[in-house]
Formats: sequence, C-alpha cells, structure tokens
Amino acid sequence: MGTHTVLAKDKKCGACQFWQGDRKIRFVNHKPYSINVDSSQIFCDAASKKTYGVGTCPKWKKWVDI
Repeated sequence: MGTHTVLAKDKKCGACQFWQGDRKIRFVNHKPYSINVDSSQIFCDAASKKTYGVGTCPKWKKWVDI
C-alpha cells in the first residue's frame, strides 16, 4: 500500500483529527513537519464520505498529536 505526504501545517485530511487511516509523522527540529498518510480512500465520519489524505474538507480540525 502506498502513501501520500502532507505538511503538518496544511488543512488536509491526513492532518485532521477525523482521519482514520494510517499516518506517520516526520519531525524537523523536534517539530512536526510532514505526515505520511495511507494513499487509499478512507471513510471520514465528519464529511460522511470516503476521502484521500491529501483531500480537503470544510470540517477539518487540527489533529491534536501534531
């Protein structure tokens, strides 16, 4: 299974608290910089649809771990 990369500061699904797919944080200078997210579509409860980690949504909320 592949991955996509999103920046931790971007309002993308992979950096959202509602994202249910796998993700791995990359740190630069001890701060979250980017996130590798699962490249497959994942169902989002907030948007009530399947979406990719690089997608956007008006219901985006910052993931608390970043």
